[in-house]
Amino acid sequence: MGEIRMGVFNIFKKKKTNAGSVAGKRRVQPERQEPPAKAKKRIKPPRAGDWRRFFKRVGRPKWRLPWWLSPQVWREIPWWGRLLIVAGIVGIVLAVLFAVQPGCAPEPSYRLSVAVNPVEAGEVDFSPAYDEYGAGTQVTLTATPTTDYEFVSWSGDASGTEPVVTVTMDSDKSVTANFRIIQYALVTSVSPPESGLVSPEGGIYDIGGSVTLRANPMVDYEFVSWSGDASGTEPEVTVTMDSDKSVTANFRLVQYALATSVSPTEGGSVSPMGGIYNVGSTVTLTAAPAVDYEFVSWSGDASGTEPEVTVTMDSDKSVTANFVATIQEIRDIMPSGISGSATVYSNILEGGEIIEGFVELTGEYYSQDWSFDWNFEIINPEGREVDYWQGHWVKNNHHDFSFKAQYSGSYKIRVRHNSLYEKDLLLRIRPKGWS
Repeated sequence: MGEIRMGVFNIFKKKKTNAGSVAGKRRVQPERQEPPAKAKKRIKPPRAGDWRRFFKRVGRPKWRLPWWLSPQVWREIPWWGRLLIVAGIVGIVLAVLFAVQPGCAPEPSYRLSVAVNPVEAGEVDFSPAYDEYGAGTQVTLTATPTTDYEFVSWSGDASGTEPVVTVTMDSDKSVTANFRIIQYALVTSVSPPESGLVSPEGGIYDIGGSVTLRANPMVDYEFVSWSGDASGTEPEVTVTMDSDKSVTANFRLVQYALATSVSPTEGGSVSPMGGIYNVGSTVTLTAAPAVDYEFVSWSGDASGTEPEVTVTMDSDKSVTANFVATIQEIRDIMPSGISGSATVYSNILEGGEIIEGFVELTGEYYSQDWSFDWNFEIINPEGREVDYWQGHWVKNNHHDFSFKAQYSGSYKIRVRHNSLYEKDLLLRIRPKGWS
């Protein structure tokens, strides 16, 4: 150790002069004289292991300074060496001061990490935005969702459901912004309430999703249409969930059609004429005959001979009211003949029956026709005339008749004319059965 110090000391030792002595030997002092005012005492550095002898010569400092700070040694060091020593001491002192004094320690800083859940759902903005924050710094976080997502809540070192939250940086912080895909509510209903069901009944669905609804009618009901946020008459409909939706399935009692008809068409009428009726309802039909007709029977989806009938509407129905004429109508073409053209009809009648009707004979007028006369007669079973009438087929071509049969048997009707041309005969008579 003494050798090392000696080596250091030798670095700063000045060159000898001729007036000096050899190292290690005592110098012979001349007679004592007053030294010049600014004379400096030279001190030889000690050799290794000779420190006691050295301090006997120079004396120990009263302040017990290190040997290398003693005035005698300090004067032997060049100016630049002194400067380096002082700078080093000052640096060491300052380093020690800053290391041991708490007030001089650096201000702590903290990091803020933010995550988004799910990753694609949105982003978070910082204000202020730094990599590290000083203690007590307040950082405002703003959550912004992407399309089709909505902010839900904060988790980690922040909480709440508002999209803006403030975090105080008193330690490292970790915050997560939670988002979810936007969802909408689907509500379904049925009208009337007991008429059917809708499947599915409704629920919460992600935005953009599609839901297929099906209407299922109850017994005796049928689906009519969708209303609200859906439309159409098919029992299935698809709803796109781009907002909250409310859909109603409309049902009604099953309805059936009742159609009525009359045979023959001129024979009469049916009341009511028909229509649309709820399932299970009953409809009373009434047949009304026209003049000279009478009701006979019902056919189709009803039966019977009474003029009133009740129909239960458990399906579509078709009912016909059958009438018959109470008077017989005979249309015939009578041939021409100079000697007379006669047409004869007969019928079996009961005594007391009333025979009534009318007869007409018509034809095209020709001036060269030599006769315009014609006659009508009814002959009883005894061969006697019951009714006789003679007319003019141009001027007087219509004859009404009515009589009461006195006898039961075969009665005859005879029509005759003497025209050169054909004639049209119309005979309407009651009772029927003439041929």
